[in-house]
Amino acid sequence: MYRLRTLFNFLQIDVRRKSKIANLSQKIDGNNVYRKYSTCPAGMKVTICGAAGNTGQPLALLLKQSPLLDEIALYDICPTCGYGMELSHVDTKCKISSFSGRHMLCDALKDAKVVVIVARDEEDSFEKSAPIITEIALQICNTCPDTFTIVGTEPVESMVPLVSEIQRLRNVYNPRKLLGCVELHCVRANTVLADFLRVPPESVRVPVIGGATPNTMVPVLSSAVHPGTLTQEHVECVTSCIMGGTEAVCAAKGCRHATASLAGAYALARNTLNVVKGLQGGKVEQCAYVDCLGTCAPNCQFFASEVILGSTGIEKNLGIPELTKFENCLLCKCLPYVQNEIARAIWLVYTMCQQCTCYCSPSPSECYVPPCLPCAPPTNWTCECPDSCRDEYLASICREMTCRCGTTELCWKPREFDFYTDRATKGRQRMMEHSAACNDCRMPKSVRIEQEIRNRAKTPRCN
Repeated sequence: MYRLRTLFNFLQIDVRRKSKIANLSQKIDGNNVYRKYSTCPAGMKVTICGAAGNTGQPLALLLKQSPLLDEIALYDICPTCGYGMELSHVDTKCKISSFSGRHMLCDALKDAKVVVIVARDEEDSFEKSAPIITEIALQICNTCPDTFTIVGTEPVESMVPLVSEIQRLRNVYNPRKLLGCVELHCVRANTVLADFLRVPPESVRVPVIGGATPNTMVPVLSSAVHPGTLTQEHVECVTSCIMGGTEAVCAAKGCRHATASLAGAYALARNTLNVVKGLQGGKVEQCAYVDCLGTCAPNCQFFASEVILGSTGIEKNLGIPELTKFENCLLCKCLPYVQNEIARAIWLVYTMCQQCTCYCSPSPSECYVPPCLPCAPPTNWTCECPDSCRDEYLASICREMTCRCGTTELCWKPREFDFYTDRATKGRQRMMEHSAACNDCRMPKSVRIEQEIRNRAKTPRCN
């Protein structure tokens, strides 16, 4: 009898404890105190456009290992179901979803916080890859206009202006949430300098400004963080090795159209995770090709420089650091190439405005009539062209042409006035001071020898 009474009292105490815990949980849940545990912002979804390519596959694998992501959406024109099934077997918490075909692009982009574009054509040229990037950019404007977009398709100097102009026409452009990945050259520069100094690569950090091709990139070794000293000859040799990294990869693979897919995927993964850390609330310093509003280099709206990533995207542009005479010469020589790449992308966007800017077929009852343009297009589309003439022509196109698949009219908005005028003026004056000395700037020995060998091979031999 005593045992039964003791057991009955114990059960009563246990029931009271459970009821108290249930009431407490209800109160906490009612006050919105209870939250699901997560190491990242709720629903951190990353969409990879071009996930079935040589760069997209290793990129997805690297991102799958990160605890910062909740979901990775794989999208490509060709089937991605097999890659998604294989990645889902990796024992990490990140969820994998696969989407294939143009009709699934909207579902892949839905609720995405970060979109990484690595889609490209087999020929890997601007003319062939631009329609693919245009289609993805238009769907981003329609589905997730507030997402952070990372462009990794070559040439980055043209693809980033292409995406930005399309977003401007749809009135969703935010320069803080668009960047081009140039981290591959920073990774390569760190490795080359570390091998040269015989130190661990983790102890070296080299900023790369300008662009993402040998003609547009400028490794700033004078501002690099490294535990050693470099002479001028050492700087020229290391700079030449960094600039020739892509050609060395193509030569090693035996194909001139080959790309550094593995190292490029690693650089894109690092860039993506830095963006995610910034959106999470941290402060991360990163080299990226961004809209600098003309503050970094004269007559260049887009330019690669060091930026600080934060919760709102690109929070601060650190601009161009102090350069040596050799680096200043490289900068002056790269500017015309950067300006040409930007002008090429803008010209393509506004020639597409004369046609339907969405991938769709017009209604059978309607017949498309090209708009009547009141003024002729400028013959010069470089940044030396007067802004008033260019703006007048672009506005005349956008007034007459509206995308038939969207609800927002195409309207040309002239670029905002540079609010860092004094900074841009200082940069322009500094470059003008050194422009005269650039004619006498010595070329790196390795580059000069390589040019001599090529010239000898081009000259015909007499029999």
